[in-house]
Amino acid sequence: MSMNKETRKIIAIYAERVREYLGVTGPITNIDQLVTIGLGGEIVEVDNIDEFSVGSIAKEGSSFKIYIPKGQVETRKNFTIAHELGHLFLHMGYLSLDRAKWDAQANKLYYRQLQGASSDEEIEANEFAAAFLMPENEYLQKLQENTVGNIVRTGVIAQYFNVSVEAASSRGKWLGYLGW
Repeated sequence: MSMNKETRKIIAIYAERVREYLGVTGPITNIDQLVTIGLGGEIVEVDNIDEFSVGSIAKEGSSFKIYIPKGQVETRKNFTIAHELGHLFLHMGYLSLDRAKWDAQANKLYYRQLQGASSDEEIEANEFAAAFLMPENEYLQKLQENTVGNIVRTGVIAQYFNVSVEAASSRGKWLGYLGW
């Protein structure tokens, strides 16, 4: 499964709109606070979600809960939460004009897969997370600041955005700035 450039662009615009709604500029330093205070959701750390996922989200009344494993490394936790926010906005209809879509979420549970994306919804949620945490213009600026010749200091970029090196590298590749 793959995503075309048009869908990627639409998701990036959506992620930027959510950032604007939340008043986010620059790197996201406290995603937990964005979820709880900014969106009225809850993050619940659990001992074990299941053996195949690293996060999930579910509608709870008029709000939502994001479930993540206890002890998850902060950079992975940030991406997992942002991924679940992708489901919230792209697939669940939270804060949208489509009230029926949100109302239909009563018994649905979305999972972030442990090993790669396995459906269009998972791919889209990953794209939302990357765009939400690492907006393209800001990513490109950090990439230019941290590139000398053919050497890219991806670790510095990852640290700036508080994501894993793998997430920062993948973002650059999907945007077409880094080679596969």
